[in-house]
Amino acid sequence: MKRLMNEQSPPADPSRGLEIEVPPAVVASASRSQPLLRGLLAAGAGYCVNRNRFQRPPGGGLLLLYCIRGRGWCETDRRLHPICPGDLLVSPLDRPLRCGARGSALWTFYWVQAGGALVPDYTRALAASPGQPVRHPGQELQITRLFGEVLEALRGGSSFNRLLHASSALAHLLALLIAKQTERSPAESDTVRKVAEAIIHMSDHLQERLRVPGLARLAGLSPAYFGELFKAQTGCSPREYLQLLRMHRACQMLRETNWSVKEISDRLGYHDPFHFSRRFKAFEGLSPTQYRQRG
Repeated sequence: MKRLMNEQSPPADPSRGLEIEVPPAVVASASRSQPLLRGLLAAGAGYCVNRNRFQRPPGGGLLLLYCIRGRGWCETDRRLHPICPGDLLVSPLDRPLRCGARGSALWTFYWVQAGGALVPDYTRALAASPGQPVRHPGQELQITRLFGEVLEALRGGSSFNRLLHASSALAHLLALLIAKQTERSPAESDTVRKVAEAIIHMSDHLQERLRVPGLARLAGLSPAYFGELFKAQTGCSPREYLQLLRMHRACQMLRETNWSVKEISDRLGYHDPFHFSRRFKAFEGLSPTQYRQRG
């Protein structure tokens, strides 16, 4: 459910979620005329439940998406990143981004759209980048509460006081997230980096026969410990995640190329196109040909 702040619709059913986008004219006017909002402005917020795909808000600035239940994914710069409970997606809104639920379980998350002159500085402080847009602050009630406070403030209207309240809560939220990022121990940061590098390697070599022992050697870890770390950070095993990567890349190829199903299966390491088609249908609910025809 979505509404603009100048609409007088009744409160949404929390089980279905709520999304509020500040009208662009209000954002532009507030940024020009209100000094207290020039640095940081909450331009939209939402609480989403069971979304197969997430339609990101229009406009510029920064998207913060915090997963509280279920599992999802995001694709940016042609790389796929898992999103698990306690994960935070940090993505500039001027970059291509696709998000969706993973599996059949409910995927529940908050999102906030941030604008203002200080957004690039906040992004740097969060240590997010196009290659690693997902941070791991963990599941914490205070983070959830602050996302909810931004949403509730915007839900009350587009007056200066409401925008200032929402933006102040957003500043508090960002300060807490930055503190979580800087408190991460060197050892913990190193394990996150190793799993991220393994995911990048998998993304770049989908046509090859990738095995857990080989990925573990690249990370300098034992296969058992690597698998344990990988599942803790992504919510699935390396083999399951490789399957997820290949299916998402198959969707991309079916949308953007004229390659045959056999060519796509070969490029993704499936040398039996019938086996590939069965896997794809189990993942998407459509055969590769039906998926392409649907557009």
